[in-house]
Amino acid sequence: MDKKLLTASASVLLFFGCIQAQQTASGGNLWGYTFGDYAYVAHGDSAGRGNGNVQYKGLGSQASGTKNQNAFEIRRAYLGYDYTINKKFSATTLLAYEGDYDVNGNRTVYLKNAFFTWKNIFKNSNLIIGQQFTPSFSTANNTDALWGYRSIERGLLDMRKVDASTDMGVSLAGKLWIADTSKSTAFIAYQAMVGDNSGNIPVPGFTSSGTALNNTTDKDKKFRLTLYFNGLKNKLTIGAYGDFINYGPVYYKTTKGYQNSTWTFKVYAAFNAKPFGIGAEFFKQTNTNGEFTLNETNPKANDTANAVQFGFSVYGHLNLIPDKLVFFARYDSYNPDIFYTHNLSEIYTSRLVAANTYSETFATAGFDWTPVTDKKVHFMPNIWYDGISNGVGSDKLKSDYYLVPRLTFFYIFK
Repeated sequence: MDKKLLTASASVLLFFGCIQAQQTASGGNLWGYTFGDYAYVAHGDSAGRGNGNVQYKGLGSQASGTKNQNAFEIRRAYLGYDYTINKKFSATTLLAYEGDYDVNGNRTVYLKNAFFTWKNIFKNSNLIIGQQFTPSFSTANNTDALWGYRSIERGLLDMRKVDASTDMGVSLAGKLWIADTSKSTAFIAYQAMVGDNSGNIPVPGFTSSGTALNNTTDKDKKFRLTLYFNGLKNKLTIGAYGDFINYGPVYYKTTKGYQNSTWTFKVYAAFNAKPFGIGAEFFKQTNTNGEFTLNETNPKANDTANAVQFGFSVYGHLNLIPDKLVFFARYDSYNPDIFYTHNLSEIYTSRLVAANTYSETFATAGFDWTPVTDKKVHFMPNIWYDGISNGVGSDKLKSDYYLVPRLTFFYIFK
C-alpha cells in the first residue's frame, strides 16, 4: 500500500513538474550583424540632389567643393536580443547604428525595435505589440528579404521613404491557409498593423522628452496590410501590400479645408532557387489633395491636386560557385510625381515628397564572395549608381548622376 501511495505521489509531482517546466521554460539569444564599405565617389550629382534615402546624396557635388571623396565606413550595425518568456510569449529588443551620431560627433545607437509577441493568440496567428518592423517591406517573405542584399542597398520603398521600416503599434500576423499534404509547404499568410506612422521617433507630448504635438502622428493612425502566397518549397513568393492614413482637412493658402489622405499599393513576386533568383516589385502612392498650385496671374485658378508617386524594381542573382560566389544586380525606376508639369506662371508645392521636379533611376551590380561555409562573412565588390533626370524640372538644372565603386563587407553573429 505504501509503495502504491509513493508511486502515485511521485507521478503527481512529476506531472505538475512537467507543467511548471512548460510554463516557465525561458531563454534568450543574442544576435547581430554589421555591414559597411570602402566607397569612392567617382562622380556626384552637380546639385547634390536625391529623393529619399539616397546614400551618397550631396557628395561629389559642386556645393561640397570636394573631389575624389572616399571613406571606410559602417552603414549599419545591429545588436538584438530575442527572449522566450514562456510558450505563449516572447520579446525582442534591437539596438541599431545607421549613421547616427551624438552631439560630440561619435557614432551612437538608437532603439530600433522593442516588442513582444503573443504566440497563437488564436490558431496560426500571433499578436505583436510595440516598436516593430512594418509589413510594407521589412518583414519575412517581403521585398527586403526577397531582394536579399540589404547590405548593398535599401529596398525601393525604403530608399524612397515611401514608408518606415519600423513603427510603434499593434499587428496581427499569421497564416490563412496551409497546404494539407506532407509533401507541400505552401501557405497563404498575412499581417495587419495599426501604427503611429512616426517611424523610430517618439510621439512628442506622450514621452517625457517632448512637448510639441503633431497631428500626423498624434491623431491619425496608419493602417497597413500585406497578403502573400509562398509555395514551391519556399522558392516562390507572390504578394500584395496596401496602407492608408487619413489626415483630415488641411489648410494651405486658403480658408477652405481640403480632405487629405495617403494610400499606398504594392505588388511583388520573387523566385529564389539554388542556381539563381529573380524578383520584381511595383508601387504607387497617392496623396489626395496633396498638392496646391498657386497661379500668380490668376489667383482664382488656385486649386488642389492629387500627388502620385510610383516606382518599380527588378533584381536577381546567379550562383557562379555554389556556396562561394554569387553575381547580383538590381535596377529601379522612380518618379516622385507622375502628374508634375511646370508652368512659369505657377508656384508648385507638394506635401507628398520634398523634391518633385526630377525622376531617378538606380542600379547596382557586384559579386558576393563568402570564404566560410556557414555564410556568416561576405565580401562584395560592387558598383552603385543613381541617375537624376531633370526633364521637367523648374530649377533648370542639368540631368546628372552618382557613381560609387565600393568594396562592401558584411558579417553575422548569432
